[in-house]
Amino acid sequence: MKKDNHYAPKFSALLRQLRKKFQPKPLPRHDPVTQLVLAFLEWDASPKQAEAAHQRLMSIVVDNNDLRVSHPDEVVAVIGERYPKAAERAHRLREVLQDIFIREHAVSLEGLGKRSKKEIHHYLSSLKGVTPYVAAQVMLLCFDVHAVPVDEPLARLLKKEGVVDPEASVEAIRGFLERHVKAAEAVEVHAVLRAWVDAAGSRAASAGGAARGGNTRGGGGARRSLVAAQAKGGAARRAARGSASARRGGK
Repeated sequence: MKKDNHYAPKFSALLRQLRKKFQPKPLPRHDPVTQLVLAFLEWDASPKQAEAAHQRLMSIVVDNNDLRVSHPDEVVAVIGERYPKAAERAHRLREVLQDIFIREHAVSLEGLGKRSKKEIHHYLSSLKGVTPYVAAQVMLLCFDVHAVPVDEPLARLLKKEGVVDPEASVEAIRGFLERHVKAAEAVEVHAVLRAWVDAAGSRAASAGGAARGGNTRGGGGARRSLVAAQAKGGAARRAARGSASARRGGK
């Protein structure tokens, strides 16, 4: 990013303010694939939206493998059509989970822990459909690889505060933060920055009357459609759930 030395003190000052204002609890630990799913739901959205959407998704699937074989339209129906980038998000998520299955013969990333940090970085960044934010969050939270995840909502806030180049891309901002945030502090800084994004999103939703977590108005019709679809194909869904282990090995 241009003028690193100019913006670095500004960012440091902002971070001190944010640390005083936001003191988030330690981020929960998840297995790498679950963290990947959460990161996909959080990318270009907010942690609160992601948490709510993940709870809804997990209420209708058996596990992450069941999510892998779910149609993207099903995912959109659950998280809400007005969820940010709902269709793109659902398609990308399915692509990534399928790519993991093809590589590992299971929906699991536990084996990555045995590899070098450079190999982990390459593996996650090369997954089909993955976004830099998702890869960075999984690297940071699951494999202790130095990263500072940045998406559009965070980039907009940083630009609004004047602590990064207003013309900088999301990737340029991520590089800037990774150069100026110590590896030992990256998880804590990530938690603080996401709490900031959450708070900003809540204020915007309150001011605009928009509902968080997929927009109640937009998601209501989608959920009604989902209920109708489930009523029509309920027997098939129950049968599919009953044979989850067979599906896990056969797809």
